[in-house]
Amino acid sequence: MFIIIKIIAGKNRGNILKTKEGITTRPTLNRIRENLFNIIRDKVPGANILDLFAGSGAIGIEALSRSAKSVTFIEIDKEAFSILKDNIRKTDNISSSKAVNKDFRGFLRNCGEIFDIIYIDPPYNINAYEEALDLIESKKLLNESGIIIIEAKKDAKLPLETHDFKCYRDVIYGNTIIKFYNKKQED
Repeated sequence: MFIIIKIIAGKNRGNILKTKEGITTRPTLNRIRENLFNIIRDKVPGANILDLFAGSGAIGIEALSRSAKSVTFIEIDKEAFSILKDNIRKTDNISSSKAVNKDFRGFLRNCGEIFDIIYIDPPYNINAYEEALDLIESKKLLNESGIIIIEAKKDAKLPLETHDFKCYRDVIYGNTIIKFYNKKQED
């Protein structure tokens, strides 16, 4: 099945991104991405963003199109990574992007950056949500006022809270759920 992924708003509006064929990557659909960015629109301008399991880069490129300061894209699949780099070049976002062809675990364990928004969207057959949250917590990679967004299958077992983070909102789109987490506030 061929899915057309189009940048919805901002400086790259209308650009069509290449995607990998097959089922190993699953691009976030245009309507879901549009709704997601409507929810977080005030947090994106000037933000440093981490796009784990980046695939085609649609989430991060959409964020850059909407004035994010920078996006770090993590993608382990070599073919998807090549497509991701092409999409970054095509949309003229090279200077504000860092693309890393590495497993998310290795990247998070060695990362020294702090992010304003972290987007976690692994392939549905890889249950990496809690492991990614644990690594983000232990390495303190989220800014105090930052958010973590998880995209998952609607029936995925996702935590409502962890030691440091709590889910403050979720939205369901068909078979997809988007959960938003922020840092717990000290009492």
